[in-house]
Amino acid sequence: MTALPVFSEAWAAACAARINGSEAYRAAAAGWEGVVFLRMAGNSGEIQRGVLLDLWHGECRSARAADGDGEAAARYVLSGTAGAWRQVLTAQIPPLMAIITGKIRLTRGSLLELVPYVNAAQELVRVIASIQADFPPAQ
Repeated sequence: MTALPVFSEAWAAACAARINGSEAYRAAAAGWEGVVFLRMAGNSGEIQRGVLLDLWHGECRSARAADGDGEAAARYVLSGTAGAWRQVLTAQIPPLMAIITGKIRLTRGSLLELVPYVNAAQELVRVIASIQADFPPAQ
């Protein structure tokens, strides 16, 4: 299978399919809901790429590539550089650790709301990491 450009429309569709096919994610996220915008930012903070995931009680109701409109629609916004996202989305660093260390910033939403769902976040990353992805070079 050819690697999909991370945060592209094709990558977002693959994420939705894998998330919805994962019983482990469904179980881990059964009590959680929220629209999440994952934002890949350049060194000066501008959006390079983004993806919007509508996650609802263990399923992905929709996923699409997005730009600034994704941010406005999201309950949670997570932002990081290409290098940081590579580390998280290839399961080199757990998502909560990436937030705590500042590699990924939670720019909208409450970390306290997310903490009870650490297992769901880890399972989400495990599922997404199974997609062969092409990351832009780190800046």
